[in-house]
Amino acid sequence: MILLTHKKMKYTFVEIAKTKIPIKFGFNSLRKYSARTNTSLNDFNKIAVNMSLDQALQLILCGIEDGYRSAKQECIYNIDTLSDLIDEDHDAISKCMDIFADHMGGNNDKKKGKVKAKK
Repeated sequence: MILLTHKKMKYTFVEIAKTKIPIKFGFNSLRKYSARTNTSLNDFNKIAVNMSLDQALQLILCGIEDGYRSAKQECIYNIDTLSDLIDEDHDAISKCMDIFADHMGGNNDKKKGKVKAKK
């Protein structure tokens, strides 16, 4: 996972089927996900728990679209092409959800562990 920073715009590259794709989970990607799936703010604390496959793919696609936006590039994926790509890499959903957790602050223990290891 490569984290790039450009003027407060952070995105990560996720590798899916040997293709590096920019991905960013922030308020804009959550806004898009909310609109597409009719998810309320109250439901965001349960995001990624008992998600359907379609909801997971929609969340990943929203992150990819925002990654491309942050990289100032046009997104070349839609839900169908993303699904086809994931067919070639069965670990892709897990990789994207790990990045989601990282971007949302869910992997703080890992970051703390890395800091401790450097001391």
